[in-house]
Amino acid sequence: MAPTLSNGGDASTKHPNPKKPPFFDQGYRVKKRPLSRPQQPASSNQQLIYVSKRTPFMSVVKRVRKMLDKSLQGHAPATRGMSLPQRVALLSKEDGTKGGGSGSHCQVTVMGTGAAIEKTLSVASWFMAQGDCEVNVRTKSVGAVDDFVPADGADDGFEDESRVRMLSCLEVLVRLK
Repeated sequence: MAPTLSNGGDASTKHPNPKKPPFFDQGYRVKKRPLSRPQQPASSNQQLIYVSKRTPFMSVVKRVRKMLDKSLQGHAPATRGMSLPQRVALLSKEDGTKGGGSGSHCQVTVMGTGAAIEKTLSVASWFMAQGDCEVNVRTKSVGAVDDFVPADGADDGFEDESRVRMLSCLEVLVRLK
């Protein structure tokens, strides 16, 4: 009979992965918090749309298109109190009186994490197929907080513990050409 080779030890002598936190006992359950989203200022030119797994595809497309079209209207100064040379100078600028022009000053960001990455990527490919849009795709990691609470609800002298779990995130930047 041929000799069998062992990998040098049994399961009790193996060292656990130092990057992973230790497991909790059966008496705990995981309570996941929603992702923290930063407050977006009202005057920001960059619009942000969060996509979930249940968000309809065409709703995201229409929302992005609506924000891009709204950016074409611009916020140019009123011409009512200006003299004729000032009005002519304003019209000769690249943006004109509507403030649209190239549309590169406004971009819409579509973000999706976890299972919504597939839908976010399909939104990116849809806008890449459009002739008037420029699309950039970026990946990043987002921290999500998990709380470990006793499963039976009774405190056994242990405090609730929180851990940060990293999620992958896809960020799609869409702007008009």
